[in-house]
Amino acid sequence: MTAMRTEDYWMEHSNVCVPPLLGARDAHVWRIQLDVTHDVDVLRSLLSPQEQARANRFVSAHHTRRFIVAYGVMRQILAGYLGSSATDLRFGVGHHGKPFLELPKCNVPMIEFNLSHSGSVALLAIARGRAVGVDVEEWDDRVRHLAVSERFFSPVERETLRTLDADGRVVDGFFAAWSRKEAYLKATGRGITRGLHHFDVSVHPDAPAVLVADRLDVDAPSRWTMRAIAPRRGYSAAVVVESPLSTLLLFEAAIG
Repeated sequence: MTAMRTEDYWMEHSNVCVPPLLGARDAHVWRIQLDVTHDVDVLRSLLSPQEQARANRFVSAHHTRRFIVAYGVMRQILAGYLGSSATDLRFGVGHHGKPFLELPKCNVPMIEFNLSHSGSVALLAIARGRAVGVDVEEWDDRVRHLAVSERFFSPVERETLRTLDADGRVVDGFFAAWSRKEAYLKATGRGITRGLHHFDVSVHPDAPAVLVADRLDVDAPSRWTMRAIAPRRGYSAAVVVESPLSTLLLFEAAIG
């Protein structure tokens, strides 16, 4: 068993207006640090009226700021890949709530994306012409991990989690599994409409992230690639992309 990663290596990319090359079989994940210095007024100006209204609904100014940073930087990064203005981006929502880019009718390569944020970290996953989902979870030892797993995990996942509880690793095991399950649901675009019990993911935080089985879609494990990500100590994350996935690159959005 490999040692637990406390954090992956994130390549700093200082100019999101000139994004790295994204191949047809590649995926990029950007880490956005929500509590570092950002020009929040500039980022707010990039948001749509609907996004600004969502930001204003937070009771805490701290959470408002985090939302603005996550969505403002996301717009800057996506605009870089598309060669457009961040304020010109338009988003639609799928049948089960997954956002997508409404691209103009021109020769623009289709970009798929997914955003997740928890605590002080946001992750933005990007692929070209293939569905992608990402999820990040900040650990919380106040959660009744085994009780929650009884409601949302499959029997085989619960069994593994009980083993981890006996080894004192129930917290990182729970959030490793939760992020993998959420990333898969987000990639498929179905959300929780079919529940979370019908498929199994690897649970052990040191094991490779794998979609083990989907009893409602038996061919799914061959069509989806899952990777675990370690965004920071005390966080779990995973990304799921339509197969094949040749290269997964991790970038730090260095925006002052």
